[in-house]
Amino acid sequence: MRYFRCLAGEEAYEQIRSTLDAAWGHPNAETKTVTCIDPAAVAPRDTQGRVMLATSEAFCEYAASEQMLSSVLSSGVIEEIDAATYLQELPQIPVQ
Repeated sequence: MRYFRCLAGEEAYEQIRSTLDAAWGHPNAETKTVTCIDPAAVAPRDTQGRVMLATSEAFCEYAASEQMLSSVLSSGVIEEIDAATYLQELPQIPVQ
């Protein structure tokens, strides 16, 4: 798995998602795939409200993903984080 956090806001995350969806022809009625990654409205957020993404290594190796990742990582739109940071940043549910 690989883990990412969007530093440039929800709109940037949605632009990434829309671009990848267009590259892969989503939504796809045949495969019933609606989108490539969760929309920002339902995606996990860190403690500061930034959208986070956990995805498979294979997803990151697709040509469109690889090109997008290279661009957004180098420009600072997103950052890659480790699993521990991802899990730590998820909102904690209080124990009752």
